[in-house]
Parts: sequence; C-alpha cells; structure tokens
Amino acid sequence: MFFVRLKPRLNLFTRLSRFQALTLPILAVIYLVGNRAIAAPAVERYTGTMTLPIDLFTREGIKLEKRNYQIEVASDGSHWTLSFLPEGKDRVVVKGEIAAGDLFLGPAIPLVGAHYMRSSSEPLKTAQERQFSKTGLPQYAEQERDWKATLRVYKSSSEPGEVLFIFQVRSAGSQPTRADFKLRSESLDGKR
Repeated sequence: MFFVRLKPRLNLFTRLSRFQALTLPILAVIYLVGNRAIAAPAVERYTGTMTLPIDLFTREGIKLEKRNYQIEVASDGSHWTLSFLPEGKDRVVVKGEIAAGDLFLGPAIPLVGAHYMRSSSEPLKTAQERQFSKTGLPQYAEQERDWKATLRVYKSSSEPGEVLFIFQVRSAGSQPTRADFKLRSESLDGKR
C-alpha cells in the first residue's frame, strides 16, 4: 500500500492556548479604539455671526473689512482659533492664547456687544420650530438652551490700536475657560 502523508495546515490559533486565542482579539480591539481616540481628538466648535464696525488687521497683516461675518471659535484641547468666514472669500484664522491668572481686562472700550455662541454639539432647530413663539416673548427671550459660550470685543485704551476678542466658555463644574485673540485697528506698516 502506498501512504501519502499530508502536511498539516498552518493555523495561527492551533499553536495558541485557549486563553491566548481569546485575549488576542480583545487586545486588538482595545488597540484600535485607543489609536482612534489619540489620532483624532474631538474638536470643539462654537459658531455665530458678527458685524465688525471698523476694519481690523491680523498680526500677519490680513485686512478684515467692516462687514458681516460668520465666526467660528474652535479648540482641539490645547489651542484656540477664531475664524472669520466672509461670504465668497477665504477664511481668515487668528490664533488665540488661553488667559491665565487675573482675568480682569483693565481699561478697555467695548467695540461690539456680547455675542452668544452656539456649540456645534447642540442640534439646531428647524426653521419651522424657530419661527413660532410659544409664549409671545421675543425669540431670544424664550430660548431654552443654556448659553455656555460668549465672545466680546474690546478696544484697548492702554495699547493704542489693539483690539481684543475675548471668548469665554463655561464647562460643567469647573472654572470658565477664556481665550484671547488679538487684532489691530491699524495695519502694522501704517497703511489703512
């Protein structure tokens, strides 16, 4: 008789114990979930609209004309940015600094009133839901959402030409976080 010896199939799990075979997929899932959390940090965004009453300039010399803008404040956890989104033009981004220590501003002139910013995590009601008043009050007076973020604009009286955009967000159970964005009312090269 003729006997043929077949080679056994190589299978990764044949050489592993039952414990190792069960823990290997669990460790792979934990690794993938952990890497996804590290690779893509959640970006927190707040949006609103603002009309600038004067022309402003960034530190890089980019001019923001006196007009209406969509604005967005975003944080990746450690860095804050303020974006101006003019209709039909490129986005202008200003980097901010987290305010530390005494949050007293000092002598300053309000340039624009307080703007309440809406978080991107809050759902926006439909146009039909926003149209009708339930109580007869103006729409801003009956809004149910808790405004957690504000943006205020001041012209510094101690630093000529400096304009401060102060963004403040209130987190649950902690001190408010404040980010300052500095712009200028005059170009650094003296041109208007």
